[in-house]
Amino acid sequence: MSSGLHVVRAGDGPPILFIHGSAADHRTWSILLSSGLRDRFTLVAYDRRAGVESVEDHATDAAALVGPGPAVVVGSSFGAVIALELLRRRTDRIAGAVLIEPPLHSADGAPAVRRKFLDDFDRRAAEAGGPAAGELFLRTVLGDHAFERMPRVFQTQAMRKFAEIRADSVALFGYPPRVDELAAVTAPVLLLGGERSAPWYRRTLDDLHRALPGARLEVVAGAGHMLHAEAPRRFHTLLADFAGPLLCAAPA
Repeated sequence: MSSGLHVVRAGDGPPILFIHGSAADHRTWSILLSSGLRDRFTLVAYDRRAGVESVEDHATDAAALVGPGPAVVVGSSFGAVIALELLRRRTDRIAGAVLIEPPLHSADGAPAVRRKFLDDFDRRAAEAGGPAAGELFLRTVLGDHAFERMPRVFQTQAMRKFAEIRADSVALFGYPPRVDELAAVTAPVLLLGGERSAPWYRRTLDDLHRALPGARLEVVAGAGHMLHAEAPRRFHTLLADFAGPLLCAAPA
């Protein structure tokens, strides 16, 4: 159920739903929510339910927020996996999706998250506390350089979400990529990667680009894994150019 979710809406027009990644919340989309996109679209961001260990349950929450549609769904990192699950369900309420570096394994039948990471995460939490485990996650996902560049207040906020990080990791561990099913997805998809991101994200994006008939792949110069925040102007342009024709052309 999606009741009790903290939801923020801005603007007026056809909806764009934003799904945040791990160690984040709706505030990761703040620049977009206050942008000129509000003049054309209803922008919807929310805080995912804490403690949920199923991609499918997160997707059910997101589907409820989409409403009758049609809508464009935007997901960052783990949020992109949730958006991909919505696409896999082939709902006609999804006009298109923007997927920012979903952390899926690049082959069917392989776990999305290595069990060793969860073991290391739990060991760090037991030895040094939950926030230290959160730091391990952030350094793994973003890289040491990007982590060090984060403002201290953002580091602290993200590290405190260690319980949510672990739940998301368990959800990924239990979620197969299902790449072989994606040929049936007809909705347009914009796949986005950061030029400075770790190489394994690009391998997954390349696999999704081949599997999704309506996919386009773009790598954002100078950006890393959090490219929507690191290159907001470029992301704004890409999203507006992608969502505009889809939602303006969609039937009411």
